[in-house]
Amino acid sequence: MNEAASAPGDGPTRGGPVAAWDGLRALGRDLFDFDRRAFVVLAYVPVALTAMEYLFLPPLRYKPPSPAWVFDAQRALADAIPGLPPSLLPWAWWGLGCVVAMILVPMLLLKVVGGMGPRASGLRLRGTGRDAWVYLALFVVFLPVVWLASQRPDFAQTYPFYPPRLPSSRPPVKVGGDWVAFEAIYFVQFLAVEYFFRGFMVLGLKPALGRAAILVMLAPYCMIHFHKPGLEALGAVGAGLVLGSLSYRTGTVVYGWFLHYAVALSMDLLSLSQSGRL
Repeated sequence: MNEAASAPGDGPTRGGPVAAWDGLRALGRDLFDFDRRAFVVLAYVPVALTAMEYLFLPPLRYKPPSPAWVFDAQRALADAIPGLPPSLLPWAWWGLGCVVAMILVPMLLLKVVGGMGPRASGLRLRGTGRDAWVYLALFVVFLPVVWLASQRPDFAQTYPFYPPRLPSSRPPVKVGGDWVAFEAIYFVQFLAVEYFFRGFMVLGLKPALGRAAILVMLAPYCMIHFHKPGLEALGAVGAGLVLGSLSYRTGTVVYGWFLHYAVALSMDLLSLSQSGRL
């Protein structure tokens, strides 16, 4: 007569240090079973966004103080760029962080781990001209939405980031050359955003996850808008889905960069005009 098969958990089990070691070995196997490029992309994303939040982002609503060395680095940056207005210094530091943490390091990681050059990860125009009209059409669609949003007090208080809006009891600050310099930084920042989310994440994860890469990108992309009006954070889900789908299909993030900045510049100009600061 054959013995009945033991149910899971029946019979002798190993415990103590042996079980712990087996568990660690299983964890190691699980980690190494990841697609290598997907693992590096998904592991780097939270590191980069944490660094941007706590080391580079200027004060926007609630934000804890930065470490002392950040202020030392900002002073060194100011010394390296003579004539930089002190009020622009935090934004120049932010722009530098965007370039390093969201463009250069991701580009290096994709090249070393996945063999993907800048063109393969979205920094290309050749062969994509047929899709440019789609982005232009999207800008025409978004423009009325931007105009409506600019009428809301929460958006008017948020944009533009620079120069800061003064209390209503004081005369409005007119924009000048320093605002143009800020917009140049802002322009580069949008390249970083598009490359990081639609290039590094969507195109970098495309071989391993397929179209699911677009959905994986949506959560962190939405969360970087948490310092902004709630409606914008919700709108980032839809905008991220559209821009992610386009980069997935076209293989470029350049047109998304232009579109994203055009929308942001429109918001800044409308807010400045309505507050009498132009």
